[in-house]
Amino acid sequence: MTSLFTPKIDKPEAPKPVRMPTETDPNVLAAAQRTREGAMRRMGRQSTIMTDMTKATTGSSGTKLGA
Repeated sequence: MTSLFTPKIDKPEAPKPVRMPTETDPNVLAAAQRTREGAMRRMGRQSTIMTDMTKATTGSSGTKLGA
């Protein structure tokens, strides 16, 4: 009778392993290229911003992975 009131909970699946990116990873290089192209397409006041906006929030220069 207690099985009527207890919900059946499925066992969660184990997370899939994820490969860590490297500096020469094609996805990392493509993302950097998209960022550079986006900066070159900007016009007006936004085109004169030469600093990385994420440095203040991440504490990293973003030039090296894991540094």
